[in-house]
Amino acid sequence: MQIRSAQVSDAAEIARVHVECWRSTYAGLVPQTHLESLSCEQREKDWCTWLAPGNSSYIFVSENDEGQLMGFASAGRYRGRNRDFKAELYAIYILAAYQRQGIGRRLVREIVAKLMQEELPSMLTWVLAGNSSREFYERLGGKQIAEKEVEIGGVKLPALAYGWRDVRRILEQGKM
Repeated sequence: MQIRSAQVSDAAEIARVHVECWRSTYAGLVPQTHLESLSCEQREKDWCTWLAPGNSSYIFVSENDEGQLMGFASAGRYRGRNRDFKAELYAIYILAAYQRQGIGRRLVREIVAKLMQEELPSMLTWVLAGNSSREFYERLGGKQIAEKEVEIGGVKLPALAYGWRDVRRILEQGKM
């Protein structure tokens, strides 16, 4: 397995993983009609924009030994109002067949290493309250710090923020 910086040429595969993960992760949480409306073609256009040179986000992908994408993570400067956090983990998705193998943890460590280089020592992420992946953030030492409602597919859903005031602790977990 390899973790590397994403390239514009990865946009189609990242889009496929993104849509597939939304459909599997959020089934039963968000309206099925919304999940069915997701388009790999539209997501690919979005990812081409997000991967374009000059974009300020950090995006990493994980590949298996055959070069197939297993997952991705993206992060950058925090986009909200809470001044206690400098960075935000925008997204992390791992295909169901590859979950619980340490890939997510490795992707987050790559993100954190990049945040440290950019002098962004704190991070938060938002997750739907009904998403069982919340446990992943808790195992990484994230603390629930806020709640809000988000609208997806015309339905308001509760979301939780997990925060790390010092992202170095995520890197230190690997040394234990």
